[in-house]
Amino acid sequence: MSFKAKCFENVHEILGIKLKPGAEEQVKADLKRSPEVAAVYMALGEYDIIALLNIEDSRDLTHFVTEKVRKMKGVIDTHTVLIKK
Repeated sequence: MSFKAKCFENVHEILGIKLKPGAEEQVKADLKRSPEVAAVYMALGEYDIIALLNIEDSRDLTHFVTEKVRKMKGVIDTHTVLIKK
């Protein structure tokens, strides 16, 4: 059985990012330079940064989160949420 990418029609992706103290500004700047990111916000609570993503393919979303964001210096954890428009 092979995995088939699904386009996310009428869906927004929200990414919560937990950081080591002091990593906020660098991670925020790195995210703002990424074409996959529509907006970046500092947050209070469980996650330090909330990023709104603009990714239409599930494989691209997986690659962005696992290979780019989780490998950024200072990133401890991520949580991806898909919401219907």
